[in-house]
Amino acid sequence: MAFVATTDSSFKIILKKDFKIKPGSTFICGFHGLGEVGFLSTAHLTRTLEAERVGFIKSDMLPLFVSMENERLVLPFELYSYDKKKMIFLVPRFQPHQSEQWGFIDKLASWIAGKFKEVLLLGGLDASFKEDEEDMRCVPTTAYKDQLEKWNVPLLEEGLFVAGPLALLLAELEMHDAPAIGLLTYATRGRPDPRSAATMLEKINEIYGVGANVEQLLEESREIERLEKMRKSIEDSDRTSDMFV
Repeated sequence: MAFVATTDSSFKIILKKDFKIKPGSTFICGFHGLGEVGFLSTAHLTRTLEAERVGFIKSDMLPLFVSMENERLVLPFELYSYDKKKMIFLVPRFQPHQSEQWGFIDKLASWIAGKFKEVLLLGGLDASFKEDEEDMRCVPTTAYKDQLEKWNVPLLEEGLFVAGPLALLLAELEMHDAPAIGLLTYATRGRPDPRSAATMLEKINEIYGVGANVEQLLEESREIERLEKMRKSIEDSDRTSDMFV
């Protein structure tokens, strides 16, 4: 029997005792969208910056999985703090359950609004839409206009759409008049794209000077690309052999 979340479904942010968000902080989050860019970027930032885990999100439809990372139990939705740059990260190891995505995002946006100087929502954009030399596009809320210039990134073209939890969170933050920007790097559809995530981190390094190392992401990308070439070569070889009896 399927479980269905209601408007009264619980959503709770559990922060470490005595932890407080500093004024002027930046909130950063990415979901499992196209190319896994948002999740890969956010998760890699927390690891390479050695951010401190400071909290969790609990909901009725919490995914029934936990795992181990660096000899520590990790949960589906965790909050991290990088105090040096006043950054707070939400690392969602899973997408919010589809039946409660609206309530989850609504309550998350309500918690974010008014607490942060800016919100960065990281994601991927289908590389087949790329028409120039730029590596990314952006989708800012109205309240973010005063901070937009520092990115020097073109706006998403009219007629293209952002989808999924990232789109919903952007919409909710617009309704809350919160300063937020969706940052989208071009990515390959159908597989994780660490190279696109590395492009995202390089831009964040440039703007905030965090010095996040992207070499591991580039190594993962090279390995994925190598395997992809090998797969295509095998498929091409099979098609050629089919031509002969």
